[in-house]
Amino acid sequence: MLELLCILSATAIGAMLAYRFAGLRGFAPRWASALLIFGTGTAIGIGIASIIFFVCRILAPGFSVLPILVEIALAWWLGLEIYRTRDRAQVAAQTRTFAWSGALALALVLVLGIGTLGMSSFWEANPQGNWDAWAIWNLRARFLASGGNLASRAWSPVLTGTHPEYPLLVSGFIARCWSYSGSMSALAPMATSYAFFLALVAMGTGGLAALEGGSLGLLFGLAVGSCPVVLYEVPTQYSDIPLACYFAGALILMLLERPIAAGLLASLAAWTKDEGQLFVAAFLVLMAITRRRQFPRALAGMIPVGILLLVFKLFVARSNSSLLAQSTMGAGLWPRLTDLSRYLTVVRIATRQLWDMRSGWYHPILPPLILAFALKFKTNWRRDVLPAGTLTVVMLAGYFWVYIITPNNLYWQVQGSIARLTAQLWPLGLIAIFAGLRAPEQTGQEVVIEVPQTKAGRSGKRNQPGGKAASQPRGRK
Repeated sequence: MLELLCILSATAIGAMLAYRFAGLRGFAPRWASALLIFGTGTAIGIGIASIIFFVCRILAPGFSVLPILVEIALAWWLGLEIYRTRDRAQVAAQTRTFAWSGALALALVLVLGIGTLGMSSFWEANPQGNWDAWAIWNLRARFLASGGNLASRAWSPVLTGTHPEYPLLVSGFIARCWSYSGSMSALAPMATSYAFFLALVAMGTGGLAALEGGSLGLLFGLAVGSCPVVLYEVPTQYSDIPLACYFAGALILMLLERPIAAGLLASLAAWTKDEGQLFVAAFLVLMAITRRRQFPRALAGMIPVGILLLVFKLFVARSNSSLLAQSTMGAGLWPRLTDLSRYLTVVRIATRQLWDMRSGWYHPILPPLILAFALKFKTNWRRDVLPAGTLTVVMLAGYFWVYIITPNNLYWQVQGSIARLTAQLWPLGLIAIFAGLRAPEQTGQEVVIEVPQTKAGRSGKRNQPGGKAASQPRGRK
């Protein structure tokens, strides 16, 4: 159980950071702020704890207590900061609430409970996770947790075929839990993956509730929490659910106009897996085009983790080349690009994957399609849908071209990874749809309640917490 305490401590540090500095307080409804702080705090806390542990392992490998001292000092400072700013004034604002929001919240709890029961069966049958879990992520975590000279084996080029060039967010955090608890049990990687899943649901639910309306956020949570491909990837203990969490969190915070926190989550995606580096590039370009005034702050949020990633790639793991580098080297690139059969193979397998996402009669595409038909799109949908949709399409296009140029066996490469890539991007696609819908509060039965809101809420500007006007969700006419 010490592993769970280690995860909770990291989550608490991240929640304090989000509460104090991310600007997530004061959104309406109040529970949306709570979910945003929990989800963002979990994602940030795990990422920062992983980085602290990794850096301390590199700089002071013989001083095993150093990362613990750093975390204690950080928690103490954050506690003082929160206490110092506890009396900031808030004003009450009215917000519309769908009459059936309580039923939707109960349904979300039930869906998450059923999904967790299904995961528990997987965990019981296969506590070590699937192949990549113990061959890549957990193996490297064991090296890092062992300390001393063994830590450098986590990025040794001798680990052929297990991606020693991959960043170390997931492995570093699991190693931290193992090192602190003194036990390398399967509980730490299982609980870490599940924590990222809860953070994904919390950020999406709370973010869309604050963006458009409480009921729409709950409907998004139901859509993500009932998606079979997402649920399946949680107990595998791979890095794809953490990556999906950072992707979705960065997009949500960008739409909520919290660029520093959005940039931080995007950079943590890059520290999770190589696909995150494509996301960072697409995210920066998108911010430069659609959110020019916020671009400098988003870039500032990325810089600290970005520097760490560059140091790792250029100096620590410099002997290892990425799949993209391997794909673009050699004389075989042009024949692969001009081979039409490769394109048809990727499209065929991707289409089959989309169809195979169903579970019996249920397919996860049904909820957004039904809601789009029933609720219709809001009048100013382009403001949020175009950036979110563009980011999703760019990521899909990037994955497609990596498949085309891969030097590996194409069928093996696509067949073995398409489900995981779908889990990464499915929440992004859902956000792109849900962010454009009219909330049921605007079309059905509603009540008016009082919720706290910051003083900025009086101005009625688009970037205020809780809405464009005090009585409406942000950006709604």
